[in-house]
Amino acid sequence: MRKSGILAMGLGLMMLNMGSAMAWTDNIRPDQDVNTICELKAGGQCTGAVRIEANLEGQDLSYASMPTMRLDRANLKRANLFGTILQLSNLKEADLTLANLERAHLHAVNLQQANLSFANLSQANFLDADLRGANLTGANLTGAIFTSAKLGGALWPDGRVCSDQSVGTCD
Repeated sequence: MRKSGILAMGLGLMMLNMGSAMAWTDNIRPDQDVNTICELKAGGQCTGAVRIEANLEGQDLSYASMPTMRLDRANLKRANLFGTILQLSNLKEADLTLANLERAHLHAVNLQQANLSFANLSQANFLDADLRGANLTGANLTGAIFTSAKLGGALWPDGRVCSDQSVGTCD
C-alpha cells in the first residue's frame, strides 16, 4: 500500500474515533457540528451531525445512516426509524414514544433516561447500548437483542424496574 493510502486510512480512522467520542460526551456545543449537510429524511446520511433538542416528531427517517449523531433530548415521537443505523449515537433523554425502531441498529447507543414507551423495537439491535433509566412501558421487544446492554433502572414493558446491575436482561 502506498504512503498516501495509509495516511488517508489513518486519518479516516482518527475522524471516526473523534466522532464516536464526541457522541458520548456531555461537553458539546451545537457549533461543533461536523455534518452541516445532513438531511434528516428517509435514507439520509447524517454521520456525526449535532441536532440536540431537534423536533422530528412523526418524521420518516427509515433506512437513514446516522452513526455518532447527537440527538440528545430530541422529540422523535411517532418517528419512523425502521432499519436506521444509529450506532454510537447519543439519544440521552430523547422522546421516542410510539416510534418505529424495528430492525434499527443501535449498537452502543446512549439511551439513558429516554422515553421508548409504546415504541416498536422488534428485531432492533441494542448490543452494548446504555438504556439506564429508560422507559419501555408497552414497547414491543419481540426479537430485540440486548446483549451487554446496560438496563439498570429501566422501566420494562411488563412494569418491572430493572435492578441497577442489569446487563443484557432485566433482573
